Amino acid sequence: MRYKSVTAIALCLSLTACGKEATGQVAAVVNGEEITLQEVNAELGNINIPDGVDKKVVQQAALERVVERRLLAQAARDEGLDKTPDYLLRERQLRDALLVQLMSQKTQRAQRVPEQAEIDKFIADNPDMFGNRKIYALDRIQFPLPKDMAQLKALEDDHSMEEVAAHLQQLGIKFVRDNAQMDSAQAGKTRMQQIRALPAGEPFIAPENGMVTVAVIKSERAAPLTGDAARPVAVQAIQNQQLTSAMRDRLKQARAAAEIKYQPDFAPKAPAKPAAK
Repeated sequence: MRYKSVTAIALCLSLTACGKEATGQVAAVVNGEEITLQEVNAELGNINIPDGVDKKVVQQAALERVVERRLLAQAARDEGLDKTPDYLLRERQLRDALLVQLMSQKTQRAQRVPEQAEIDKFIADNPDMFGNRKIYALDRIQFPLPKDMAQLKALEDDHSMEEVAAHLQQLGIKFVRDNAQMDSAQAGKTRMQQIRALPAGEPFIAPENGMVTVAVIKSERAAPLTGDAARPVAVQAIQNQQLTSAMRDRLKQARAAAEIKYQPDFAPKAPAKPAAK
């Protein structure tokens, strides 16, 4: 009797899936799995459909992309790929990243609009982003961040790009050398201060996002951002700072309330104590 009961339940579920119809908010049903209009709109994202273009045709194309992706995902599950350690690891990474993104968006929606005086002060305090903005032509070398960070320290004794290139070749580090541009508005106040403090022609080093950039400024041109054009840029920059600060505070609160147990070799190092005076 128990075997027959389980079989009957499975058959019932199968028939229920087969009985689903693409109506109302359901744009399509793929092997019993519904694809909603909300999913289709999400596929379209924030795309602006030009005037004269049939919106229904664009939606149908987006729906077909979702259908094809769903079919391939179902085929992958049939092969048991959703049970593999690699899938489970990536699923957790994507889930965590999505939750952080949604929290960031929620925080952003709650942000206040900066007042005019605050905007004017921000513009005055950040001349490299606005009135004194410049575009620099660079001679640039880039290579992956080395495991031995002492190798970067050694480059500080090189006073030309030729010396840097020769030093990297001696160390056996592969690099790419090319021409590039740098916008003072994007470089940031601290980095621009550090670059300006160097003697003319002296390379600067900037490790970032797993890469190391060594560059020297060849020439510059003024590209000021003033008046009405500057204000929306300033508003966005202020709100970006507010968002970064809010997310940092939220992380600080979460860390203070959390119980975190590290394996000894992975525990973060305690900050060095200042030397006694």
